[in-house]
Parts: sequence; structure tokens; C-alpha cells
Amino acid sequence: MAAAGKKLAAGAMDNPLGNDHPANTARGRTKRKHPPFRSPQTAGSGLTKENMDMTNVAPENDRGLAGQTIFVSGAGAGIGRAIAEALGAAGANLALFDLDAAAIDAVAGPLKGQGLRVSCHTGDVASAADVHSAIEQAVQLHKQLDGAVNNAGIVGASADVLDYPAEVFSRVLDVNVMGVLHGMQAQLAVMKRQRRGAIVNVASAAAIIGWAGHSAYVASKHAVVGLTKTAALEYAAQGIRINAVCPAFIYTDMTAGLFQTPGVHETAVANHPIGRLGQPREVAEAVMWLLSDRSSFAVGSSLVVDGASTID
Repeated sequence: MAAAGKKLAAGAMDNPLGNDHPANTARGRTKRKHPPFRSPQTAGSGLTKENMDMTNVAPENDRGLAGQTIFVSGAGAGIGRAIAEALGAAGANLALFDLDAAAIDAVAGPLKGQGLRVSCHTGDVASAADVHSAIEQAVQLHKQLDGAVNNAGIVGASADVLDYPAEVFSRVLDVNVMGVLHGMQAQLAVMKRQRRGAIVNVASAAAIIGWAGHSAYVASKHAVVGLTKTAALEYAAQGIRINAVCPAFIYTDMTAGLFQTPGVHETAVANHPIGRLGQPREVAEAVMWLLSDRSSFAVGSSLVVDGASTID
């Protein structure tokens, strides 16, 4: 914005840095290039009535996920469990990943009782070896990988930036950022061969705004959105859609710990204009939409599920 009392020269709003600035020279200017879209089924055919047709989308009473194989990390509790259960209700087969073997076994039992193929994989998302091994095992068992949800995450400590423990900050980034990276790398290796797939990364409303006392968590979730957008650009033309979902406060085991501090729950509810906090199933609904062909034009998006809490 110009200083008061000064007029901008003609054209300055279009080129405020001046013609000689490096950003406006041939060497400094970077033109954004995106490859033309080529669907895996119609690569090279150009836009036709056939590849613009949406009649392959499942009917209204069918989510279009039945028979698909979906990988879900952090599936033992909270949002991850809700996602797994909702996908099972939609008829999807599942590969469940969590640190807690007993927790995912408890989730898998009822799903197997529905006649679904469910595999359980134990490990730490911060370990590339654990994640790659789980994806490889899942593909061997299920013979395909149609979708993936990178959900595992931790909050970390509650401390101002000045006092935040470096080792805790590093652990939060290892789980929340590197965990998503490890997941996407393993999943994309399979989906590239298939030339199809959908990935949903669970970020947070904290990826859009700040959260005093939780710098590591906020930084990690901003990074997840950045990773999602970048990977979406890189793989959209290969038939792979990558999106993020950004929930605000949701009632889970993780937030229950935060709510033990007097006044935190009341403050959280007051910060959500809808007048309440969210339920895990409400996030699962958003995730299922992003995994399904109903969201076929959603690529690199960050779907906010926040009860209006991030609106300025």
C-alpha cells in the first residue's frame, strides 16, 4: 500500500518493483508451468465428450468406495478410527496402521465381521522403513492401493516459542511432517504404477491460523498443507489426486487431554461460532468425499471442517 499523500506512478500497481528489479527480468522471472491434464484412461486423446463424462460417478446412494483398498494411518483411535469405520461402512477394504497393535486389532475386528478384507500393520510413521514396509505388505495382501489417509499426528508440548523444548519440537515434525512425507512416498510409488489413486492428508485448522503455545504443531500442519499442494501439482497429470482436510477442535482422546486444563474446553467452544466442537465422524465424511470420485475435480485443496472457527 502506498504511503499517505503519495501517488503511484501509472502502471505501478501492475509492476510495483520496477522494470529493472531482478524479479521482473527475463532471468529473475519464473513462469509457472503446469503440464496439460491427461487422465490415465484417455492419455493423449485430448478433451472429448467421453473423458468429460461424469456418468462413471457412483449413484447417490453409493459412495463409490466399495471394494476399494484404503490405507489409514493413526487408525487406532480418534479421527483415524472414525475414518476407518466410515470407510468400512461404505464397503472399502482397509489397511490399518498404528503404533498401538491392540488398538487397530480392536478396530479391525468388527470390520472383518462385515466381510471386509482388513489388514493390520504396526509401526511409527516417523520411520520411513516402517511405513514403506506396511504399504508393501498391504499391496501384497490386497493387490491394489486405491486410496490413502495420512492421519497419524501428535500435538506436542504446550509452551511459548522461547521455552519450547527442541527435542519435542523435533519429534512433532518427525511424526506430523515426515510421517506424511513417508506415507506419500510409499503410496505414490504404488499409485504411479497404477496411474490412479487418491491421497488425503489430515492437516488442521492450525494450518490456517496460529495457536499460541503450540508452535511445533502449527508449524507442522502448515507444512502438511504445503506438501499436499506441491505433491498435488506434481502428480495430478498422472491420475493421482492429493488433498488435505483441516479440522478444528474435534472430540478425541488427543483433545481430551487438553480439555483437562480448566477453562480450555469452554474457550474452545466459544471460539467456534457454530456453538460446539466437532465429532470424528464429521471429519471422516469430508475424508471419504475427497477419496471418492465425487470430488474428482478437487486437487491440492485444503478442505476446512472447523465450525467457522478460522473465519476472520
